[in-house]
Amino acid sequence: MSMKWTIGIIVSTLLAITLAFSSGCNVGGANISLEGLSLGTVTMDGKPVAGLPSNKINLSLEVSARKVLVNTTAEGTILTLVPSEATIEIKANGVSIKGVKPEQIKVEWVTTKQD
Repeated sequence: MSMKWTIGIIVSTLLAITLAFSSGCNVGGANISLEGLSLGTVTMDGKPVAGLPSNKINLSLEVSARKVLVNTTAEGTILTLVPSEATIEIKANGVSIKGVKPEQIKVEWVTTKQD
């Protein structure tokens, strides 16, 4: 995963958070979208997500977030959602999501159109 892709995810995530708060809907909550993730790069509570019908997925997280703390390190970026304390770690080798319940995650499989 390139640094350009990682920055794209961060910008997309922050844009989604901004739109969620500026719309006045979902008071106390936010929709966070992670798009174009490769199968095998996503873990939940330290366990890899497997068995999906495509190698590319989009994730939408519906979580409680009044504030998003962004911490950038040499290894990647960590988004911490307050007050839920859920974390999204974006690193070169993948994305890890912790503290999010399964019912708060929506999965969309990215499919290619065939002629």
